[in-house]
Amino acid sequence: MTAVSIEHDPPVNSDTLLYKILVELGLPRDQAEAVARMPCSAKRFYCDDQGELTEITLQHLDLRGRIPKELGALRFLRQLNLQVNQLKGQIPKQLGQLKFLEVLGLASNQLDGRIPEELGLLENLEWLQLEHNQLNGPIPRELSQLHSLRGLHLHQNQLAGSIPKELGHLTTLEELHLSQNQLTGQIPTELGQLQGLSVLDLAENQLQGSIPKELGQLQKLRSLFVYKNSLEGLPTELGQLRNLISLHLAQNQIRGHIPKELGQLRLLKKLDLSENALSGEIPQELSQLDLRILDLSRNQLSGGIAFLWNTICSLTVFDISHNALSGELNMEVSETGQSCQKLRHMDLSHNKFRGSLSKLVDIFCKLSPIGGSLQELRLNHNELIGEIPQCLMQFRHLTLLALNNNRLQGSLPEVHAPELVVLALHKNELSGKLPSSFHTLRHLGVLTLHENSIGGSISDIRLNVTCMDNSKFALGQMGCGEISLTTRGNPWFNFTENELQQIRSNCPTLTGCPRHGTANLTLHRNRFSCAVPERVDNVTVTGLVVMGNMLGSGYELASSWILPEEKQSFLYYSHEVWQSNWHVLCGFLLLLLLAAVCRPRQRLQKTLRSLEVSTTAPVASANFGLLKTAQATLLLATPLLFIYLCSESYYDCSPPLWQTTSANLQAEPLADFCVIACWCAMLVLFRTIIASMPASRRVQSERYGSMGGFTWAYLFLRARRFLVWLLWFGVVTVFSLPSVLYAFANSLPAHNTSGINDAMLNFIHRTAPVLTVLIDMVLVVRISTKYSRLTGIKADRLVMTFRLFAAWLLPLLITVILDENCISGWKWTWTVCQAESAQHRIFDWTIYNEEILNTQRDICNLSETWWSDGRCSRAIVGNLTPFLLKKLLTRSFLQPLILLSLWRLSRLEDRRDGSKGRHLRFLGGPKGHPLQLLGVGRRTSGSLVPLQQMPFLTTLMELLMFWTPFVPLLSLGVLSASTVNMLIFDLGVWHFRVQLPDDEVNRAAGLSGSYLSFAQIAGSSLQLWHAFSSNMHGRYMLLTFNVLVINPWAKCFLPLERARKLFWEPLSRVQEMVIEIPQAGEAQVPGEAESILMKNMEKTEHLDIVFRPVLEFHLFGPLSSGFHVSLHNVTHFNFNHCR
Repeated sequence: MTAVSIEHDPPVNSDTLLYKILVELGLPRDQAEAVARMPCSAKRFYCDDQGELTEITLQHLDLRGRIPKELGALRFLRQLNLQVNQLKGQIPKQLGQLKFLEVLGLASNQLDGRIPEELGLLENLEWLQLEHNQLNGPIPRELSQLHSLRGLHLHQNQLAGSIPKELGHLTTLEELHLSQNQLTGQIPTELGQLQGLSVLDLAENQLQGSIPKELGQLQKLRSLFVYKNSLEGLPTELGQLRNLISLHLAQNQIRGHIPKELGQLRLLKKLDLSENALSGEIPQELSQLDLRILDLSRNQLSGGIAFLWNTICSLTVFDISHNALSGELNMEVSETGQSCQKLRHMDLSHNKFRGSLSKLVDIFCKLSPIGGSLQELRLNHNELIGEIPQCLMQFRHLTLLALNNNRLQGSLPEVHAPELVVLALHKNELSGKLPSSFHTLRHLGVLTLHENSIGGSISDIRLNVTCMDNSKFALGQMGCGEISLTTRGNPWFNFTENELQQIRSNCPTLTGCPRHGTANLTLHRNRFSCAVPERVDNVTVTGLVVMGNMLGSGYELASSWILPEEKQSFLYYSHEVWQSNWHVLCGFLLLLLLAAVCRPRQRLQKTLRSLEVSTTAPVASANFGLLKTAQATLLLATPLLFIYLCSESYYDCSPPLWQTTSANLQAEPLADFCVIACWCAMLVLFRTIIASMPASRRVQSERYGSMGGFTWAYLFLRARRFLVWLLWFGVVTVFSLPSVLYAFANSLPAHNTSGINDAMLNFIHRTAPVLTVLIDMVLVVRISTKYSRLTGIKADRLVMTFRLFAAWLLPLLITVILDENCISGWKWTWTVCQAESAQHRIFDWTIYNEEILNTQRDICNLSETWWSDGRCSRAIVGNLTPFLLKKLLTRSFLQPLILLSLWRLSRLEDRRDGSKGRHLRFLGGPKGHPLQLLGVGRRTSGSLVPLQQMPFLTTLMELLMFWTPFVPLLSLGVLSASTVNMLIFDLGVWHFRVQLPDDEVNRAAGLSGSYLSFAQIAGSSLQLWHAFSSNMHGRYMLLTFNVLVINPWAKCFLPLERARKLFWEPLSRVQEMVIEIPQAGEAQVPGEAESILMKNMEKTEHLDIVFRPVLEFHLFGPLSSGFHVSLHNVTHFNFNHCR
């Protein structure tokens, strides 16, 4: 090692020298002059017996000068203490001349530059304190020459490079503090030679590699701090440190298992291995230690902790959060329960613990005072079940309780914890109502209850400014409990302004809680309803309360504490919702009044008798079948409606229409079983009606030489059919835009990124039902007919598909995607959820290191449990009910007004030959023609044709079967719509003498049993989803009943004959079979054509035969009584051997 030489300054007068030193340090000149004259009698200055100056202690004087190089001339100086000032500049190398110096204290200043190598010449130096400065560069190797050094304090600087291995030569060293620098490399193994070392602090650097096993030789070591580095290995030799009290290895990259040898450290009081990559189980040997602090958080530990329960009660801090630990939390330490008085902080969060919460809490409930010293209890993000114990909410010193993200159930107990500041209970399954005791809590500043099932109204809640120390804050080795601002005059506890700011932020109880601030409150996604208080006590509240609730009572929310970003009209029970609901109810009352005055029943019976014998009978009979089905359904829907209205409501306050649906039903045994019984009865009714429905009118085409088996042509036809249907779905979606926009208008925020403003939203909401009905009446059949001609798909199937999409399927899908209680896709257009928006961080709430709410994760991300919590099925029913009822009412009122007005302005089309053209005369009925507007315009009687009527009746039947179990009022709506439709049909045919078409497309139109069967299966699936997601009692009975009734073999046990006579008897008498025999030419053998007819003779009582070209036909075989045959283009028909 190179020797260091120092250039000595020339001697000067001692008084003048001391005066110059003090003035350059920053001492006022008058004080410096007074001290320079009589230094030995001055305060903070000490001399020996010969009058030589030996000590200068000028700490905590706010000196703002520099360290003068002239200090090197004070050759007898033993102690130089200039700590906790604002001295600047570099450390002069002339200090290396102070041969007798024992203590050099320059800590807590603003010194910069490198540490002078010349300090290695201070052979008598025992304490070198240079911490809390801005020193840089490497640690000089020359410091290893300080053979008398006991304490080396270089922490909290900007030192770089590696730790000199030469420091291992300092055999007298007791304390080595190198933390909070920028040191790199590995920990030198030579440090294991420091046999007198009691404190080794290398924390908060950039050290790598493993902890040297040689450190296990430091038998006097009491504190080992190497946290916040990048160390990887943890040697078992650390178990040999018999005198170790504190082992702090947190925030490294240590892998592997926790060495069981650590259980040999009998004097260990603090063990912190948090924020590493440790895996495996916690060694049982740790239970033998008498620890005070045990922190194993944020690792990958697994297994149970049952063996630790006795150890836990001797702790003051127990933190094993953010692991994969499991098992039940069962503290069976009743005999030593009083020892749990010491425990202040317990954090078991973010694990997989399960079981009842009461098993853990009981031990604290037996303490006096109740809860002992426990201040913070974090059990969030586990799998705990059961109810919250009442005594837990009475803990005397409890300030933070986090039970969120579990599966806790039951009602929320009354809270009487007087010191409670933070209460986090969100994302559980809690129910009941808000306790009234929330108004009595003086210190409560954070209350999170979101994503539960807590209902009722929001009563008065008392919140205060959050004031609580951060239990996980540490400044060096001191937490808030060890820090006090009164220690500022102590030279060993010196705080910079930056440190004081950290203390004020994390330890507010030391500086006094603020009088003004904000409190945090989250109540969204619960079952809160009714009016909201205008203010919450006398504090500024940042809260989320509207989303996912049913707040409001038909008026605008005026509460000042609700954020403007959350006051979206579709999120609460607003005036627009109230107005829309009452319009629908008033429409139903008007319908009932008209029914009482007009008495349509007699007219309907007369219509049926008059139409039975005509070719209009299939339409009329199908309508009457629908009427009878609606009447039977209404009988079952009436008790269901009373159950929904009279049972306990899911929301205390909700829109009128909501109260008439299954969305209003709360899970109660008696009400649930009654509802399930009604649903099962409807299931049997609908299944029986569909199974007993006569086969639809159909065209059978027998072609000679048809392809058999699989061919590429067959595959091509199937692919073409699939593409044709896919294209049709696109066409339907375009023309269903009013329905789609209605669902969008119910779910778009006022300030959105879609470009749709508030006025446009209101316009869409009001006009969508009317536009949907108009499109259905005017365009559906025309578009379907043209598409059928182009593609060959049956037109009535296209019409039914069109109406299915427009009626409710697309609105249902959009509700699932956009609604707050489902996937919450409406937030895609919300400015708050745009990453570039200034409002994106508005819901980022944290309390110190504990995140309460995150805008992206908790607000903007799609819901993951929408399908299982029962909210979505309720939202679907509640949101679509007004739309469906509005459509039925609009059709019931608009259809007669529009058609009768048009018919009054129309005249019959002048057709000379009724046997030709598209509209053929029918047999046995009144003779007439289609209606034309003013006699020359477009036909106005198109809504009466079978192609329009049969799909419409099928759609009404489908609405009845799918939605009535959820919306009993819909049965009344379908009944009114079908009644109006029947009366209009009767007026058109008999009063206006409208002639129905008899072409192939219209003859093929009929009620579709397969379509209705699919609708029933879909409706049953929605019932089962609602029952299971809402945890309805009897849901398994409903599932079993669905399996038994819907399967094909159920027809054997259903009263099909009685149902056929009751619902479909008129339709059965007039049902037709149309057989189309293609042109056969001269080579046609009549016997082959006859066989086609013979195969279908006994399938129906009315047979319509169409031959192309004209040919002679001979019929052999039996005919049933009342058999009717209509002939078209047949010149000769021979009934040989017919009975």
